[in-house]
Amino acid sequence: MSGPRQARWGLALQAAGTCLLAVAVVLEVTDQPLPSELALSLAAATPFLGAAPLYTAGRRTWMVVAGAIALMLAVASLVRITEQPLLNALHVLPLLLVAYTASTMRSATHRDRGLQRERVRARHDGAERERRRWARELHDDTLQELGAVQVVLSSAAADGRPEAMRGAIEQARALVGNQITSLRHLITDLRPLVLDELGLRAALEALCRRTSETFGIRVELRIDPGQADFSDRLTSEVQAHVYRIVQEALTNAVKHAEPTRITVGVEADRQVITLTVADDGRGMPQAPDARRWPARRAAVLPSSTVRGVGLSAMHERADLIDAELTVRGVPGGGTAVVLSVPECGRGTE
Repeated sequence: MSGPRQARWGLALQAAGTCLLAVAVVLEVTDQPLPSELALSLAAATPFLGAAPLYTAGRRTWMVVAGAIALMLAVASLVRITEQPLLNALHVLPLLLVAYTASTMRSATHRDRGLQRERVRARHDGAERERRRWARELHDDTLQELGAVQVVLSSAAADGRPEAMRGAIEQARALVGNQITSLRHLITDLRPLVLDELGLRAALEALCRRTSETFGIRVELRIDPGQADFSDRLTSEVQAHVYRIVQEALTNAVKHAEPTRITVGVEADRQVITLTVADDGRGMPQAPDARRWPARRAAVLPSSTVRGVGLSAMHERADLIDAELTVRGVPGGGTAVVLSVPECGRGTE
């Protein structure tokens, strides 16, 4: 069940349980017929306990507590109906349920804190790794070629001959042209201008084309003909996250899968836009079954599947837009990364 749908079900069950419990309390206070109070109390406990698994640890505890209160009312009604005082021992069961839930919530809180620390560490590692890449690119490429331009022009100036000056200028122009191209690639990696100016579809086309030209791998973008305007259904913030997830999936495929072909597919229906990045590379070394991480759940794919923290960042971005990220093996070899973006998840802007 997707994040938004799960939240709607949880709210509906909570509302139903609250209404039924309120009526049961009114019957208890006004001394109404006990069978009706028993039935309503049991009916109130059911949606509360059904809604508990749909919420996070803190909210789940309140659902269980409300369900336990409804069960205690039901036990009290049952004791008075049967006139069996020994049934009072049944009050212990709701209390045990609350105690167990509190213990489980404490464990879940510790686990969530550990996962949060891992995500923060992964984010910082990724940022530091990106800084090192920029420093290496600027030092090894830009500074080296600018230094070469300086040497060429200085030598020509010292020579003084017009022929030497013309040759130096041509050589300097070529070196500066190379650096303009290199810096454009770096700027595009930071924030592609085409994404802001023309939208997600144009940005994905440019990304596939640049990846193919850079690495010599056939990268094909396939879009459902009936959904050519899918970019208009997403806000600019969501488009940026989707673009980065596809970019990271392409980078992982090129670096680790050794593919000869990568396909980026886009399909859409009335509620969900699905993007698939599939390669024909070495595939997943472990776990042939699909592994899925729904939104609002912290998880990190094992390094045996995708090295580094790339997927952790992809999942974090998917979580921010209430999307669902799936990584699975492709029959015959290869890996597919599937991102399902619900339209109702676009309201983060």
